[in-house]
Amino acid sequence: MSRKHGPSLMRQIRRELKEGKSPDSLFPKVKSISDSYYRSLSFYLLIPYLSPKSKQSKEAISLASKDIEKVQQSWRRIELLGSISKSLKTVRDTDIMYESYSTILEKLNDERNKDIKEFLLKYSKNFPEFCLGTLLAISSKLKGYEFETGKAIIRHGVKFGSESRLIDILLKFDSTSRTKLLGYLHLQLFKLNKNDDSKALLRALESANDQESLLYLVRVCSNKSDFILFEEHISGLPTDDKVFLLISLTSRADRKKLKELARQLYDKSEEQHSLLSESKIKMKLRAKLDLTLERLGVTQISKKPKVVKELSEVAQTGNHTLALYNTYGGNWNHPHFKSIFKASNLCASFDLDLALINFPEISSEKLVKEIKKEMRLPNDGYIKSLLDKNRVKFFKKEIDESWSGTVVATTENPDYSKSSLPKGRLCMVMGLGPKGLPISFITKSKYNFELTGSNIGFETGTAMGAISAHLNALS
Repeated sequence: MSRKHGPSLMRQIRRELKEGKSPDSLFPKVKSISDSYYRSLSFYLLIPYLSPKSKQSKEAISLASKDIEKVQQSWRRIELLGSISKSLKTVRDTDIMYESYSTILEKLNDERNKDIKEFLLKYSKNFPEFCLGTLLAISSKLKGYEFETGKAIIRHGVKFGSESRLIDILLKFDSTSRTKLLGYLHLQLFKLNKNDDSKALLRALESANDQESLLYLVRVCSNKSDFILFEEHISGLPTDDKVFLLISLTSRADRKKLKELARQLYDKSEEQHSLLSESKIKMKLRAKLDLTLERLGVTQISKKPKVVKELSEVAQTGNHTLALYNTYGGNWNHPHFKSIFKASNLCASFDLDLALINFPEISSEKLVKEIKKEMRLPNDGYIKSLLDKNRVKFFKKEIDESWSGTVVATTENPDYSKSSLPKGRLCMVMGLGPKGLPISFITKSKYNFELTGSNIGFETGTAMGAISAHLNALS
């Protein structure tokens, strides 16, 4: 049974060919392989050893080609075509080599785009120079994969020294792919020290029709002549586009260790920037210029320190108390800190103390620190001022009315028998979170308060502001 096993027979044929066994005697063994995948591959192993003009050679080529089509799974056909492309490197007869490679590329065209992409990425390196045009033509039709596959073919193609031919082929691509692939060709030629001029880059610049393409070409500039060519090309662009690209060129020149050129490009960027009218674009470009100058290692004119507005002084005590009852589940999170930040500002503005009920435990220092971080404050905020004056208190469930004043539950559905507010210091409690105050808390409270007179519920922040303003009016 092992003799009929396709992979084993193929390996045996390869071994016997290397050992010098007559290819004519191996022909029947190849034909006896039942698996079309391994039969086709074995024929292509045999073909280089057969006489090019012989009947067996022509039959082997014909049968091998037909077997490719008999392979059912697309991934196996792609793998088979790739393996054949590798084995054809040993073919010496020009006509057979040309016919065989052409057959592979013809059959490749019938596969799905995704499979063709994988083939080109993996097997382009196996093809001779005369196939470059066909390979790139196939690549140009792969919508979405043109650039990726084109790069693989170019990396292989530059080894043949076919710069002019590759440029002519790439000029037939769609504009975006054409520009980037010409730029990529220029970069690969530079890496191989084969670009005595910037012909590929020049063609790329001529075909660039948007900022994205030009930015890509900035990344392939490699020697001084490239930068000069690029700068000349963008001389006629609108000033803001020119400044943006000059800044990008400056950064690229700096990365390529062309320090003097980078500084010259930066100076030109500044000169062009000064021609712009005041606008948001000019401000953004100014920020980019400053960052670029910093990266160049040039001492920048010191900027005025940012002025942080001083907080107003808060009173030693509040007239009434705003209370937040936490109904959010879990530990401290952004909504907690944001709500306390808003409440502390309101308390400072309207001379109120702040009661925090049913919140997770936290130290005063950490609370100030987290609010500052979450709200991106330039200072410690009013929460710190209120804490320092003992105007913020945490309570588990029961509120100490000797500190806060008489507790009043705020609700959009009050018990009107409890709606008469007492005189003196009040502590109005509102629910923090979508659930509002717990029903049990509202029921237990001696006093209920509905703010609008219309039983209309407010969003948390709106309710907080309205209640604070109302308490202030009672003072």
